Amino acid sequence: DAYHVGWTHGAALQALGAKKDRIGNAHMFSESPGYQATTRFGHGLGSAFDPAAGLLSEVGKEMMEWQAQRRDLIEQRIGQL
Repeated sequence: DAYHVGWTHGAALQALGAKKDRIGNAHMFSESPGYQATTRFGHGLGSAFDPAAGLLSEVGKEMMEWQAQRRDLIEQRIGQL
């Protein structure tokens, strides 16, 4: 369901400093595997294991560094990503 990110969350991406080409569907949010769960009521949660590094400007770099620092621990807990 990554195709909806640029449209549905475009305002939030813009507020966080996203590059303009990330708003809309010019680029996918993530091209790698992830996890998505949806309830029978239509609500859901999606998580990309490696969101596109260029998704956000400085905020995106901080997020990717934070995730990289924790990747080994996460893989120990749930297996290889």
